[in-house]
Amino acid sequence: MDCLFCKIAAGEIPSAKVYEDDRVLVFKDINPVAPVHLLAIPKEHIQSVDAVDASNCELVGYIFTVIAKVAK
Repeated sequence: MDCLFCKIAAGEIPSAKVYEDDRVLVFKDINPVAPVHLLAIPKEHIQSVDAVDASNCELVGYIFTVIAKVAK
């Protein structure tokens, strides 16, 4: 797969990790537009928001739980 975010999640491209577990990675944006600018990505490839369906909607919900935890 040629997905930039999949390569970051797999560790093929380095990132400044803020949080990581077996399902989600949160890291600092390399071109921040705010003093704190983080990206939260699933480790499972999801093509786009349009591709969210019953098979991965729980994961997307979990990402929001992680975002809330990291934001505190």
